[in-house]
Amino acid sequence: MQSERNAPHRTDAKRGFRTRVATGVFLRAGRYSVSFADPTTGRGRLKALPVGTNLTQAKAAREQFRVSVRTGEIVVGQRMTVSELAASFFERESGALGARSNRTIDLYRQRVNHHLLPSLGRMQVGDVRAQHLRRLVDQLVQRGLSGSTVRGTITAASAVFRHGVRDIGVIGRNPTRDLERGDLPSAKRQTEPRYLSVVQVERLLDRMTDNFRPVAAVCFWGAARVSEALALRWQHVDFEAGTLCIPGTKTAGSEATVPLLPTLQRELSAHRDRQGRKSFACIRPDELLFQTQTGKSPGRRNALRAVQKAAVAAGLVQDGEQPVGAHDLRHSLAANAFALGLSAPEVAALLRHSNPRVTLGFYAGLMEGDVATKLGERLAAGGFGS
Repeated sequence: MQSERNAPHRTDAKRGFRTRVATGVFLRAGRYSVSFADPTTGRGRLKALPVGTNLTQAKAAREQFRVSVRTGEIVVGQRMTVSELAASFFERESGALGARSNRTIDLYRQRVNHHLLPSLGRMQVGDVRAQHLRRLVDQLVQRGLSGSTVRGTITAASAVFRHGVRDIGVIGRNPTRDLERGDLPSAKRQTEPRYLSVVQVERLLDRMTDNFRPVAAVCFWGAARVSEALALRWQHVDFEAGTLCIPGTKTAGSEATVPLLPTLQRELSAHRDRQGRKSFACIRPDELLFQTQTGKSPGRRNALRAVQKAAVAAGLVQDGEQPVGAHDLRHSLAANAFALGLSAPEVAALLRHSNPRVTLGFYAGLMEGDVATKLGERLAAGGFGS
């Protein structure tokens, strides 16, 4: 029996096919490669050896390379793609070691899958540089994405690459750290919020269907963010006590109990009756208040489109005016509350701001000049919350 050293090379190796000529040693087109198991992914990898290496040298090189990989002297995971690294990141965050909330992970997953991976997913993580990220930013801006969405995408990318550095050691540096000031667009809102009176909000709600009118009502009368409204479950609504527990989908401090105003109580009671007629299962305590026929959330984008369409139909948006968004309803509640004479700490409690200074800083413009007086006059005419 011939030894591995004297084993003849198969003819298909000369034609370009890879042939195993010894344990973990392969030959293709006259050049040797050695195999090993990548400890970061569990996948088999091949390392090509210099041209001119003979079989004896290839065996020795394989053993030396395996030792180097095992002791961590060689970072082989750089051959991992960005898509593979992202999958590893989300697998970790979805497990017991995850440190982020489910909402944050869902948001990161959406931004990574829709914005990061289509451009950089096939790249090796070790090849990603700041210039690739700058090019990605330019592409997202050209697509018309907001500054906050672009910055959020880079934040999600940073978390993925940080996982590669800190948790599994496949790269030595997070490439997002090499971006400079000015590489990212401003996250500041490009338009001023629309502040609506109670009468205007009621006109808007009258133009909405049963699917999204209760969502918009929670955004205004409950001062909720649209993500918070869509996260509500029936266990968060206490009709007897007249309270609404808003789940903290943004920060832990944003979870708090707010008054369930009579107008909102009537809206949610009617919504509950409609849901109950569909199926008793739809109004169980752990079920979402707002859900599609399949039991899923109707989605933030759909809620936003419904509000914008209703605002136009209600005559609240004229040519050249800014559209009315779902978050403008929350802003409008704050403006109306200030106009009624509520203090900054009281409005902060309604908005669930951890610090009244945040409230004052954002809505300081409402207290300038006679804005508050004018809003008060409009509220008096509209019968606020009656």
